[in-house]
Amino acid sequence: MNKLITIIVFILLVCQISATTQTDSIALENAFVKVMRKSTVGFSTNDTLFGTRVIVALTDTKIKSKKTNKILKRGEVAVFQKNEKYKITTGDFFEVVFKLNHPAPKGPTEWLEPQKNTFVYEDNEFRIFEERLEGGDTRELHSHAQRVVVRLNEVQLTDPRFKPNGSPGGGIQVPNTVRFAEPMVHVVKNLSKIPLFNIIIELKYK
Repeated sequence: MNKLITIIVFILLVCQISATTQTDSIALENAFVKVMRKSTVGFSTNDTLFGTRVIVALTDTKIKSKKTNKILKRGEVAVFQKNEKYKITTGDFFEVVFKLNHPAPKGPTEWLEPQKNTFVYEDNEFRIFEERLEGGDTRELHSHAQRVVVRLNEVQLTDPRFKPNGSPGGGIQVPNTVRFAEPMVHVVKNLSKIPLFNIIIELKYK
């Protein structure tokens, strides 16, 4: 009996150690990006897998690098080019890392520029904007390419052409979550009283 108890205690200790040393913080991964939560993809001098990196702050996030030391507020972003190293000392955040040699991004069947958003960054590969919409407001017909969506406020969205009052549990933006969205053309209404606030990292397509 004593031997059995010893074995059980040993197993429990191993499980506890494994749980406390777990470092896998992948929030999302596909052919385009690898997204980490409160963790970063390691740097390597011969790194041939990853390119540009984007930090999206969920709380006050302190970043140190050779060219800058900054504190990002919730919803603010910082962009680092390939092999540009940095260290995050405090905060909760997503790190969005673009994979090199990813497939060609896809776009919608037609392009209608979305209105009422605030653009914060753009290069040849992608653009970043704050997706904002006041409570009760509608964004008219507009387009999206493939994109990473970081949700910051809990609101309910609907396409009023099909479901003017939404559907139970449908269209909920869950705060502090991330997803990869496919191209679309739609209308969006914010059914909630508070503003929509998402960070969108949208791929450019030809």
